[in-house]
Amino acid sequence: MNPPLDLTPGAWTVFAPYGWLHGVTLAACFVLIAAPSLLGRGLQKKSERALRYALAAFAIALWLAYNTWWNSRGIDWRGGLPLQLCDINGLIAPLALVTGWRFARATLYFWTAALTAQAFIQPALIDGPAFVLFWAFWLSHTVIAACAVYDVVVRGFRPGWRDLGIAVLVSFVYLALILPIDLWLGADYGFVGNPPAGIIIPPFVAALGPWPQRAIVLVALVPIGFVIVLLPWLVARVYAKRNRTVARRLPAG
Repeated sequence: MNPPLDLTPGAWTVFAPYGWLHGVTLAACFVLIAAPSLLGRGLQKKSERALRYALAAFAIALWLAYNTWWNSRGIDWRGGLPLQLCDINGLIAPLALVTGWRFARATLYFWTAALTAQAFIQPALIDGPAFVLFWAFWLSHTVIAACAVYDVVVRGFRPGWRDLGIAVLVSFVYLALILPIDLWLGADYGFVGNPPAGIIIPPFVAALGPWPQRAIVLVALVPIGFVIVLLPWLVARVYAKRNRTVARRLPAG
């Protein structure tokens, strides 16, 4: 007989949010997120492009490896299809770095800052470091965040209202496509479905109430979240404009 699974909080077989393991994992993820940007800022144009392309290639390779591994023993229709928002963002991230397309950069910023970031705050994960899923979960989200930070810090992306509009539009297109799939499969892709017991729902999403209430509230909160992560840039622009005005009024010499 196999020994029972050790579900003691902090054990290597289980991940307990907001414990010491969560803190150590976040610290390691933040280092990995910052590293490409710190390196890229000091490089010349040709070397920076090589680094950026390498980061994009790694993101694609990781995406393919993760999704192939997840479904290696058969397709998991309810939870294993690459249809979560972070799965889509995992492809948008390298696309934004390589092409520089505005819609990709806007979507990457807002999805990462407002939505993918929730994976670090309230991870829908129970497997500890003893399992591949633990490493795949954290590394996949870390790479997305690293790409988004790189686009801001090294490539100089600065979001505005137009970019927020793009992100909202892309989000509603995603919702229109994913909700029928959720209802058809009994899945919870995008966390807007009504899944059966056993499928993990992040604590904050679960706190929004029963389905369909939580889906409606979640959809309403997304644009608000986008506005929140845009506010620092709007404030920075106001201060920059004020400083330029003051500088012009100062006497020369």
